[in-house]
This record gives sequence, structure tokens and C-alpha cells, in this order.
Amino acid sequence: MSRTPEFWSINQSPELTISLYKQETRTKAFITKTQISMELRSFYSLLFAICLFLFLLYQPSNCQQQYINSVQRLDCDQNASSTRGYVCNGPQKSCQSFTTFRSDPPYDSAASIADLLASEASSIALINDISSNEKIPSGKLVIVPVTCSCSGTIYRYNAYYAIKPGENYSAIANNVYQGQTTCQDILGQNYYAGTAILVGAELLIPLRCACPSEDQATYGVTSLLQYMITRGDNLTSIADKFGVELRSLVDANMLTPDSSIYPSTPILVPLKGDSCTSTASRFIFTGGRLKSLNCKPDTKKFPVKLVTLLGIGLGLGFLGAFLFGCQLYRFLKKRRYRKHKEKLFKQNGGYLLQQRLLSSCGSSERAKIFTAEELERATDNYNQSRFLGQGGFGTVYKGMLPDGRIVAVKRSKAIDYAKTQIEQFINEVVILSQINHRNIVKLLGCCLETEVPTLVYEFISNGTLSDHIRGHEHQQQQEEECNCSLSWDDRLRIACEIAAAVAYMHSAASIPIFHRDIKSSNILLDDKYSAKVSDFGTSRAIPNDKTHLTTAEKQLAEILDARVANDAKEDDIEAVAQIAMRCLRLNGKKRPTMKQVSMELEELRRSHKSLEIYKEEYERSYLLNIDENGEESIAGNLEFSLQVESMGQLESSVNKALMPYTL
Repeated sequence: MSRTPEFWSINQSPELTISLYKQETRTKAFITKTQISMELRSFYSLLFAICLFLFLLYQPSNCQQQYINSVQRLDCDQNASSTRGYVCNGPQKSCQSFTTFRSDPPYDSAASIADLLASEASSIALINDISSNEKIPSGKLVIVPVTCSCSGTIYRYNAYYAIKPGENYSAIANNVYQGQTTCQDILGQNYYAGTAILVGAELLIPLRCACPSEDQATYGVTSLLQYMITRGDNLTSIADKFGVELRSLVDANMLTPDSSIYPSTPILVPLKGDSCTSTASRFIFTGGRLKSLNCKPDTKKFPVKLVTLLGIGLGLGFLGAFLFGCQLYRFLKKRRYRKHKEKLFKQNGGYLLQQRLLSSCGSSERAKIFTAEELERATDNYNQSRFLGQGGFGTVYKGMLPDGRIVAVKRSKAIDYAKTQIEQFINEVVILSQINHRNIVKLLGCCLETEVPTLVYEFISNGTLSDHIRGHEHQQQQEEECNCSLSWDDRLRIACEIAAAVAYMHSAASIPIFHRDIKSSNILLDDKYSAKVSDFGTSRAIPNDKTHLTTAEKQLAEILDARVANDAKEDDIEAVAQIAMRCLRLNGKKRPTMKQVSMELEELRRSHKSLEIYKEEYERSYLLNIDENGEESIAGNLEFSLQVESMGQLESSVNKALMPYTL
């Protein structure tokens, strides 16, 4: 039968049993005591945790923050303890705040301090009663308005700073920013280690600030100013410097009137500005003291409706006055413009021209007097895209009239016209408007409402003769023959057309018209390369040295176009050159008339055509007289000899006919 140890012990040894019982009793008492101690510890731990949690949740409302007395702020060891800033304990997440800064070159102006502390130069200048770029004496206290925000659980505002050679976190925190931040705060906001700061790198600098608590706002505090304590300061002197009550200053920092404060530590100064918004313009720091403008609340009810109606009435009144002024200005401007045009129209002989055109015969062909607006619309207000060319006397634009006609509008350069010149111009317009010659550009009308008359001509599409003659000179230098230039036949025909047109103006018109500026740039070509004489009424002298470029020491061939030299006969070229030389004689009596020039050129052209036709007939006849074996017949040889002799006689007769004109 088994026995328990206790039963066996009692039977065996009573003394041992008593000893074991006492030991068991002591053990049970120890265990009970230990359990009670553990339960108390658990209770105290829970109570401590609850208190700690409640402490963390609790934010005092009767004051701002405890006075920061951190002697470790100069220590930049990452493990050193430092106060990060003021805890967010107010009703505002963002507010207007103030901080202080002592002028220290290069930060010795409102502009440079504003750049360093992320503020505005104009606000700093206003509150400190200085100009934005005024140099501030070194060490002088400057009040800086900043925008304070709650970042996480801490009030702060951020600035940016570019590292300069030789600087580290300690120098930046304590020297540049004068203790308004700490090395640990800067290190925590940037990626650079304390020993690996790159020169020129931009750092984010977290700076301390604070907003009023709910009780402070109720008490009338609108802003908090962070002031860095200097040697010799005390609570009373600080309160007096910034014009605040000592009790308010003490409560804002959880101090007593007898508390000690230390240099280079921040203290919060509560600022009041009755019923004013939180702006820097409420305070002014002058004479070493901060003064509040103390805006007073308006006890009277603001007349919203009255002000609204008054504003609407004033707005409508100003709008009406503005519209009336605009209409009056437009009316007066149009009136002045109309009078100016009437003055120019009269000054340029408009009424005289109207009278002459009405009295002239062939009223259906007379020139039209255009208005300035009509020509502006036709040329798209003389747009550069309508530009055709420019000469010594004006600029030409392409235009389109309302009836679809394409015209060339010539705006003359400003010239002082005398009365006699105006009359001459009027006569020219009247006469030219009646000319209807196929080789003269038709004058369609003019405008006299401009400073100088503007002429309107028919539009000739193929450019000037100068373009066709001079446009291929670079090709002639590279090629022996240029098929794209004008042929000798075309040139001779164009010369005949020009001579006929000028001869018509000199002798066939009712009143002789002298062009006085015949040149290749004033000869237009239409789509069939027919010549059109343009640009009348100008005068231009011919330099003496230009009269020896034709046939002087036998050098005519050197200035000829390659195609002309190839197409034309030397005698024909020489004959035309001689005509040109005679036309350029200085003695006017020795010059031929244009009628004579026209006749000579026409005779030369006819003879040239006759020779060409005769040559073609001869070649055709020669080919017909070849027998089947490819040999010439006797009759063919006889006929060929007769044709050659006949051709020689014709050519000799032409040269004899032109002999008097070439001397």
C-alpha cells in the first residue's frame, strides 16, 4: 500500500514533520506576498501609463509653452538632447508670428534679412520704420514678421540656406540663425551628415515660432513674438521694451516674476492689437520699443446695404461716364481725322482735279478719286505681304478693288509739293487717265487724302524688264548660253514697243508728256512679255560716265548677254548700240526724236524678220532640190546660187538703208 510522504513522515519523525510544515507555511506566505506585490506593480504600471497618456493629451490653454532653457542647444552631437520647439496647443493651425534678429553683415538690410528668414522685405521695412535696402547698424534689433504653421505637433516655419565654404551645422544654427534653430533640427530635415556638407548645397532650415493659445486669444493676444534674450535682460525690461504687461509675459512662458532667464535663449512675448487682423502693419518698432497701433472696434453696426447700394451706384456712374467718354473720344477722333483728310484733299488739289475730270471729254474713261479707306481695304492696310517693290520715289503694293480688279497702289515718299507742282500733277493725272495705249500702264485713279498723292495703276503680272535682264546674270557666268533669258527677237520687239509708246507720248498725245526716267525697272512685262511703260512724272539725270559703256576701243561684245551674242548678228547689235549712243548725246539738238528711234528700230526688226523668213525658205528649197541619190541637181545648184546672190543683195540694201542712222 502506497503512502504519501506526509503520512510517512509523521509516522517516521514528528520533528521532521513539524519542520516541514513550518517551511511550507513560510513558502505559501512568500508566494502570497509576491503575488500581491506583482498585482500592485501592475496596477501602478497601468496607472502610470494612464497618467502618461493623459499628460500627452493634455495641452494647457491658459498659457503658451514653458520657457525654453536648453543649455544643450550649442551641442551638435546627434545624441544630445535639445528642445525642438513649441508644441501646437492653440486653436490656429497657421498664424502671423514675429521673431527677432540682430543685424549682422551680410544680413544687415530688410531685403537680406527677409531672404534669410523667409519673410517679406516690405513688411520688415514697415514694422521697423526703415527702407527695404537701407543698411542697418550691426547688432541692432530687427523685428521680422513670419507665417507660423503647425507641422505635426510643433509650430515652425521653414527657410532655405545655401552652404558657404567653412560652414557646418553648428555655425549655421548658432551664428547665422542666432539660435533660432538647433543642429539636431537641421540634421533631421536634411540628407547631409554633419561631416559631409557640400558647399553650395541648399538646406531646409526649421525655425521656431508659436501661435496664441485659446485663452490668450480670448485675452486679446493676436500674435506671439520670439525674442532671443541678451546679457542684461530681465523680465521687466523685456515687457517694457515690447509694451506688454509683466503678468502676460510671465504667464506666456510658465514663469514667475522672480524666475531667472538666460542669454541666447528664446522667450515668447504676447502682442495685442485690438480687433485688428494679424498683419505686420499693426505694429511699429522704433526708438528701441515696439508700439501697437491699437485698432479700436467699431461699435456701430456696419451699413452693409447702404454701402452696397452706394457702391453699385458709383460703379454704374463711373461705367456710364467711361462709356460716354469713349464715345466722345471716338467721335472727336473721327472728326479730327475727317477734317485732316479734307485739308489734305484740298492741299493736294482734289477740288481742282475733280473739276478737270468733269470737264474733260470721255467721262467714262476718266480716273477715279479713291478715298484713303478704300485703298487701305484694298491693300489690307498696306500689309507687308502685299509689298511689290520700292523705288527712289515710292513703294508699290498689290491691291484688289471691290469689283475684283487687281491694281498696283503706289505710295509716294513725302515731298514738299509747291503750288505749281500740284497743278502739274493734276494735269498729269488728267492726261494719263485719258491715255489708252497698249504699251503704257493705265492710270486708274489716285487718292488725295494722304500727305502726298497715292496713285492707282493697272496691275502688270510679269514683273519688270530689269528682273528678266538682270535675274540671270549669275547663270550667264557659269553657262555659255542661257535659254531662260530673253531672246534677241523678244528684246528687239520690246525696244520697239517702248519706243512706240514714248513716241506716242511725245507727239501723238493732246499735250506732250515727257517721262524723263525711262529705264528697265520702269518697264513692266505682261504675261505675253509685252512692254508696259510705267512711273510717269519723275526726273532723273544720267551720269556722264554712263555714256561710254556701249561701243568704245570695240568692247561691246564684253557686256552682251550670252544668248544675245549667240542669237543676233554683229551688225544688228552694232546698229542698236549706235541708236542708243545717239539718244545719249549731251546736246539735245543732236539727239533723234523718239519717232525717228521708233522707225529705225521697226525697220531693223522688219529686216531681221525678212532675213529669217528668207533663210527658212532657202533651206526648204535647198532640201527639195536634192535628187533621190542624195546629190544636188544642176538646176538646184543654179537656183541656190541665185538665192545666195539675192540674199546678199537684200542684206546689202538693209545696211545701206540703216547707214544714215548709224553715223
